[in-house]
Amino acid sequence: MVGKKTVRYAARTWATVIAVTVLLGFTGRVFPPGDSLAVIRPLLAGLLIPTAIVLWALTFRRTAIVSLIIAAAAIASFMSGYFRAEVSCGSHCLTLYQKNLLSKAWPRYDLADDIILSSAQVVTLQEVSEHNRRFMAKLFDHYPFFLSCQFRPRQDVAILTSLPTVSDTEFCLPEEGLAGVKAILPDSRQIWIVSLHLEWPFPYRQFQQSAQVSNRISKLDGPVIIAGDFNMVPWGESVRKISRTAGNEILGQTRNSFKFGRWLLPLPLDNILVPKGTVGSVETRPYMGSDHLGLLARMELP
Repeated sequence: MVGKKTVRYAARTWATVIAVTVLLGFTGRVFPPGDSLAVIRPLLAGLLIPTAIVLWALTFRRTAIVSLIIAAAAIASFMSGYFRAEVSCGSHCLTLYQKNLLSKAWPRYDLADDIILSSAQVVTLQEVSEHNRRFMAKLFDHYPFFLSCQFRPRQDVAILTSLPTVSDTEFCLPEEGLAGVKAILPDSRQIWIVSLHLEWPFPYRQFQQSAQVSNRISKLDGPVIIAGDFNMVPWGESVRKISRTAGNEILGQTRNSFKFGRWLLPLPLDNILVPKGTVGSVETRPYMGSDHLGLLARMELP
């Protein structure tokens, strides 16, 4: 029979392990595994609260209070995104459709129609394969501008737009999942449009790749919109680093966008970073053969 002392020791050890893991999840700026742990922060915070209640009942009051403080800090770091203000944009509304297509082979006719019918002026795509280009030919024919940059095999990143673009501003960051071009808005202002696809976090090379991406974005003159599959949650350092570099913020509320995400382990991997002061809203679009939801954003730039 398990003794009371053993139960008390096990509960305290369990709380310590979770608390330390949560804290390590805030170290992604200098410690690559930190961002991997940040992904599971909501789950860890959810586990830490009942653990603290058990510790209180076992008279480990100080440990219980510390556990609750750490859980509260963890929740605060991601919960605000779920309440981010969204407003309908006005007469100068820019529409952007973000989608990871999934490179695997099957028809994409419905998805091509959905993007065209959205009247998006800008489309940012990831995992653009030859198969996708063949089965979504009507989409690529619909937009007068198309830029594709090679990333992983059969997983290019791309930008399509009906906006006029500035000559000779197209760029790719070779093998780093980045494509960009400067576009001209209807009011004659110019803005960079960037499509991004990051690798998975540690033990994969997201830490190094996000540094390369941030360095390239820092060289862009003027405001920039960055949309893509970040393979990282909004509270992770890779997303925050790129956003800081651009002087941007996330548009719209935090929404799960990956099919394996759940309520206690959300995976809002697709994000749209816009210049600070931008107002607008984001709605999700169906999977339509992909493992990522689409994001349809309507925004008014400051």
